[in-house]
Amino acid sequence: MKIVVPIMPKSLKEIAQLSSEKYQGADLIEWRADFLPISDLELAARKIKDKFPDHPIIFTFRTEDKDEQFLSGADYARLIDKFASEFAYIDIEVLRFPEVSIPQNAIASYHDFDQIPENLPEILDKMQARHPKVVKFAGMPQNKRDVLRLMSETLTFSEKHPDQIVVTMAMGEHGKVTRLVGDSFGSSWTFAAVDATSAPGQLSLTEMRQVQHII
Repeated sequence: MKIVVPIMPKSLKEIAQLSSEKYQGADLIEWRADFLPISDLELAARKIKDKFPDHPIIFTFRTEDKDEQFLSGADYARLIDKFASEFAYIDIEVLRFPEVSIPQNAIASYHDFDQIPENLPEILDKMQARHPKVVKFAGMPQNKRDVLRLMSETLTFSEKHPDQIVVTMAMGEHGKVTRLVGDSFGSSWTFAAVDATSAPGQLSLTEMRQVQHII
């Protein structure tokens, strides 16, 4: 299971202060570009690539949980089109912006910060129908049964689409187990933190590597 570590710099100065050595144990870097002004992204992209020359990088501009970052469909599409070829992967909120074209390196993503929705299989199928490189879902379980349901439905989906990279996780304390053993149920990646977490329940990169050696 590959480990993705997010970075969330809020300024060009913070990018310069990033220590790439801290991220040597990561398989991929996710750049959360939504923490920067859009006007800074072109310069920031060059600096991020210079900072992590040996890591595949995911470009992510999250709007689902950030009202202040809401973009029109046209503006979001232009952002995706501009940066898709610059990075190994580009995260796209395909259900929120269905009009956006899907490049070959797309991560079709959907996040639910309140629940693990009952129609999760339908959500996964809708994303997979766009033929992305990766299908990604993260949700907030209310109890342990929600976690079991997520893992079961991930396994069913991965068996139905054996050639599709799928990444799922449950957030929060209940969901920590999905970050540790997700690959046993068909999830190919997990997310860990170095300095700041980008979602509730993330473990540190060091903890994730220790767990991988154990299990």
